[in-house]
Amino acid sequence: MASYSELVSQIEDLKKQAERQRKEEYSSVVRTIKKQIAEYHISAEDLGFGDQLGSPSDKRRKGRKIESKKVSRTAKKPSGKVPPKYQDGYGNTWTGRGKTPRWVSDAVDRGATLESLRISEISN
Repeated sequence: MASYSELVSQIEDLKKQAERQRKEEYSSVVRTIKKQIAEYHISAEDLGFGDQLGSPSDKRRKGRKIESKKVSRTAKKPSGKVPPKYQDGYGNTWTGRGKTPRWVSDAVDRGATLESLRISEISN
């Protein structure tokens, strides 16, 4: 059986070997991803990146058809405060609209259900 120091040395050697292999495969992987993004017209939003990559005029999206939605001013609903539907034991609340807050995701990851976080009486 190998000694601890020999195992540590082997681990370091394997880490270096893995990094060399990653560098060798990198450009091929990027090329494949770019090809599939172009082929399937995948956007940053489709991948969950939202506006992190910039505005629609960003050159990365150049050539991509962008549809604008025209909404008349009379069609807009008045925005009002929406009562929270979900709450945890630490005072965090969520209306159930928009992006799921991290505290909800974390609670679900720990085994809670969305129903268990629901506030029993929602007053209007």
